[in-house]
Amino acid sequence: MSATPPVTVRLATPADLPEVHRMLIALAAQSGLPTAITPPVLARIALEGRAARLLVAHRTDSPQRHPVGFALMLVGRNMVAGADWGVVEQLYVQEPDRRRGIARALLAAAREEAAKAGCQGMTVSSRPDSDGSALAWRARGMDLAAPRFAAE
Repeated sequence: MSATPPVTVRLATPADLPEVHRMLIALAAQSGLPTAITPPVLARIALEGRAARLLVAHRTDSPQRHPVGFALMLVGRNMVAGADWGVVEQLYVQEPDRRRGIARALLAAAREEAAKAGCQGMTVSSRPDSDGSALAWRARGMDLAAPRFAAE
């Protein structure tokens, strides 16, 4: 594991959206899916929607201004738990910044946002076959042999 770079995680701004859209395209390509979301729809969801929190990670030691990763969390009612709940729908960190703790920082910030929104918990939705996800979840001790639901 590489050294953890200094990173700042915050809610996205309009200036972050072009790079987040580019990362969404890369994430979809990993799964062999076309990217259906357009930049205007992304802006509507991420900046105007009451149920979405788009978090971006910036490396503070880099001269680049664009984000190196993002997490999209949706807030809604969990019918099983009977409470408001956060669901991280997408989590992505660009190469070469993977395996440096940036995804963990994004998830920690998502938990904080979920708590601020009054959520009782948070679920992370991930495709175990996407780049990095399987390694990250196995490193946390999760068995990926069969699909399952997990809540933190």
